[in-house]
This record gives sequence, C-alpha cells and structure tokens, in this order.
Amino acid sequence: MVLIAEDIMKSLPTPMPSSISVADASKIMVNDKIGYALISNDDLIIGIVTEWDIVSKVVALGKNPKDVSMGEIMNKEIFSATPDTPTMKITKMMNEKEIRRMLVGSNGKYLGIITSKDIIRIFDDYMDDVEEIAEKFGKY
Repeated sequence: MVLIAEDIMKSLPTPMPSSISVADASKIMVNDKIGYALISNDDLIIGIVTEWDIVSKVVALGKNPKDVSMGEIMNKEIFSATPDTPTMKITKMMNEKEIRRMLVGSNGKYLGIITSKDIIRIFDDYMDDVEEIAEKFGKY
C-alpha cells in the first residue's frame, strides 16, 4: 500500500496576519507547540515563518521581536504537494528543497501540512512492519 499526502498530513494551525509581531506570534507558536507559523491575507496563505527565521532574522541580528512583524520575515515561497502525492515523493521533495514542512493543497488553498516529524513517524511505523516480517522468517 502506498501512502499519500492526505494519509499523513495534519490539520493546519490557525494562520496569523502578517502584521502580528514576532513576539506575539512566538507566544502562540510556543502555546501550540509548533515551530512554524502560517501567514495569511484574506484567508489566503501567503507565507510561512519558521523558528529558524525568527532566530536568524530577528534574534541573531539583535532586533526587538516586538518591533518586527511576521510579514517582514516570512518566506513567500511556499512548497506544497497535492493530496494524492505519494509520501516517497514528498520525502524526496523536502530533502531536495531542504525544508521541514510542506503544505498539502495548492494556490493558497491548503488542506493540511506534513512535517519532518510526520515523515519520521511513518518511517518508524514502516520499520516496525519490516522487523515483524523479518522475525516471521527468522532473519532478525
């Protein structure tokens, strides 16, 4: 059985407006236990900000997170896959693009998100299955 994007995606967190400060957005990210924020404009996702963006574009430069908006530091290039994209292809795309999050959907309308944690989870499940099969044949 081939797993596809919609099999492993999680629901999207509530997008944030581009005008929200990095300080306020960071509090929401901590509360929601996520390392990214989706930025929207009129119900359309227009960017993503990761914890790395906050560290490299605000903290490391000595900027005050209360004075910087998420819109100023967001990544406008959004990588996505369609709901029927095989997970192997998603894994390859995430590796090639060096990203840890991929939205599922297109043209600003997204249904879910796949993170590197989701990929690790399905790999772990896969390895459990492989070990179970190997044990049946006395190879483990």
